[in-house]
Amino acid sequence: MRLHPALSLFLFVWTVAAQSYLPPPEVSPVQLSLGHPRLSFRSATDRGPGRSFDDVRRLYSSDPAFHRIFENALAAASSTRDPATAAAAWVVTGDDRHARAAAAALLEAPISSTGEGRYSNVWSFALAWDWLYGHPALLDSREKTAARIAERVETELAWLDGQYMATWHGRNQAANGTMVGVLAIGDLPGQQRNLARAAAHYAEALRALDFSEGWPEGPSYWIYNRAAPYALAADCVMSATGQERIAGIDIRLVMRKVGLWTIYQFAPNGVFEPYGDSAGSLRLGETGWWEVTADYFAKLSKSPAVAAGGDWFRNRSSSPYGKRPLHWWAVLSYDPSVRPRTDYDPARPELWLRDHLPQTMLFGRDSLGVTFFRDRWGDPDELFASFKAGDLLAHHDHYDTGHFSIQYGGLLAPLTGVYGDPGGYTGVYRLGYAIQTVASNSLLILSPRESAAALRAQKQPVWTALSGGQRVVRPTGFDCLSVEHFKAQRNAGPLERATITAFETHPDDFDYIAADITAAYNSTRWAEPGSEPKVSLVTRQLVYLRRERAFVVYDRVECVRPSDTPKFLLHALTKPKTKDERLLAGKDADNGILESRDSRFTVAQGGGLLTAISVLPEKQRLLKIGGPDYYAYVEEDGDQSDGFDGVNLSGGDPSQPRETKQLGLWRVEIEPARPGVSHRFLTVLVPRLAADGASIPSVAPVEAGASADAVCVGRTVAVFPRNPKPLESARVAGAHRVIVFNDGGTRQ
Repeated sequence: MRLHPALSLFLFVWTVAAQSYLPPPEVSPVQLSLGHPRLSFRSATDRGPGRSFDDVRRLYSSDPAFHRIFENALAAASSTRDPATAAAAWVVTGDDRHARAAAAALLEAPISSTGEGRYSNVWSFALAWDWLYGHPALLDSREKTAARIAERVETELAWLDGQYMATWHGRNQAANGTMVGVLAIGDLPGQQRNLARAAAHYAEALRALDFSEGWPEGPSYWIYNRAAPYALAADCVMSATGQERIAGIDIRLVMRKVGLWTIYQFAPNGVFEPYGDSAGSLRLGETGWWEVTADYFAKLSKSPAVAAGGDWFRNRSSSPYGKRPLHWWAVLSYDPSVRPRTDYDPARPELWLRDHLPQTMLFGRDSLGVTFFRDRWGDPDELFASFKAGDLLAHHDHYDTGHFSIQYGGLLAPLTGVYGDPGGYTGVYRLGYAIQTVASNSLLILSPRESAAALRAQKQPVWTALSGGQRVVRPTGFDCLSVEHFKAQRNAGPLERATITAFETHPDDFDYIAADITAAYNSTRWAEPGSEPKVSLVTRQLVYLRRERAFVVYDRVECVRPSDTPKFLLHALTKPKTKDERLLAGKDADNGILESRDSRFTVAQGGGLLTAISVLPEKQRLLKIGGPDYYAYVEEDGDQSDGFDGVNLSGGDPSQPRETKQLGLWRVEIEPARPGVSHRFLTVLVPRLAADGASIPSVAPVEAGASADAVCVGRTVAVFPRNPKPLESARVAGAHRVIVFNDGGTRQ
């Protein structure tokens, strides 16, 4: 069989790298605490980490929130076959019937194994065995159940030693669960070697989370399968070893990072910002995992900020700890002692969050590259925005580098594309629209007949085109065994997408982030073998002027060929309004492709209104694309010079609002009216609440010399170098505040 050149290159890079990283290097020997319990709990006489059973029994009798949650756990415990659920009921109540039920489950219930699309529950057996270690109900079967756990640990380690699972996918879940399993039995004869192997895999999983500082697959995959195993393993490692570091990684610090990422991404519309293949469990109360893990990360990190976020989640949730049988997790996760100690009301944690948390936070500057802009935490009309510019770490990530989103009274600039709709994971809608750049608020560069080797290499290719977007390199699978393996592949070219060159936040004044996203496209830096480079430079700079409540976006696009067409994208859930429009293709003005020569348009959604002013290009064309037959329209051949002959990749009924991520209905494309190789886009976006009647600031271009582009927004002049070389200063007429936004930072 003759492989496509791009696939051959990938297999070479991956094979060489994989040989270097499996199995992972061992960490310093892990010393276990003597005796049991040691998984999350400690004995009453032990002064080490963790709580005693008496501690949680007192909490059950004294804390109304914990009592309320655990009552649900007790209702489920009477019929459970899950050993940890029953054991937790005994821990909290001391009722021996729960201990007997847990002991029976340890002996009789199947211990599942990790495999294609499934993960072992060995951790549940390990918890119950450890907690019941000295209980009479377990004495006769203790050795037999330990042997069952040991047998499953062996098969899990064999699976982890192979090359079957990706780091930011299933590998971390298996590593976390296996570590919990071996921590319970690691001091038994013959288990020391397994403890060392498991610790090595666990350290790699923790290192991956420390590196990404969030989850590249998006919130759905994180909360369904990844969040709780990370928290549980971190808890058990610290309690069983008495150590807060492993392989040089600060466990509590990692838990704090991911705890903050958890709360920052919860948007005012009640949905976790739906990056990646996001579908279910994007709202509180659906499964309960968000509430469980926010509390757990707070307990493990000892962070008052994350604890306030946990209170905020539970207060907002329609079903704290959810509709799944997760309530027993409160015995592990709930710890009110880490709440803020002063100026704090657990009934109104959002007030503390407003006063104490940074207004903007960047997660994974050298990896995930996601920034969240916050304002009034807990206010349904909070102005909320996000920006994404990171490398490719997982196949459930999307090709939307440079995307921004804005909420203010409504979804004014949303990320679109629904996961799991017609065609499913390998269907034409997901591969041709939902994962691609066209579904985001980023930049397209139309280039004729551009396609992706990874899409052509599908078993039954249903879609191969990029439709002007970024390189699609891992749409249905990802081979990555460790952080170092990822870096080797990234540095070879395929996985590199962005470099964040500047990030600044100035309280109550402005926030600024700049990214070079050239590598996301087929470029002169790296193009897929068989593909022509279409750009030599693509950068995006985003400024949030908080005084003016306005966003300024400056983009540079240097094309290789003047015939290629760059486009600024902005999606909307209602039709954008302009003063004039002309139908170019489609049925009518509400279902087709329309052209406008306006440089200003508005978008209304919910209680919000967005006014967009395009300052550059000076000569431009604005396209409005949408309606029932055009909402997922893509220019399949990458060439609109032969007319609008693309296709609509239907993902469902766009007129029906979704509770989570949206299909989208309309998008605006701003493009230069004349061909060329050097293009600049300068766009001002002003969100307002429709009901408050607040005026928008004046917006006008400003002369700043041949080497800069500038715009005045209210009384602030934002100056951007036309090229990445920094400007030391800028001379601008008028008594305005002038800020120069260089790629590496600002000058005032």
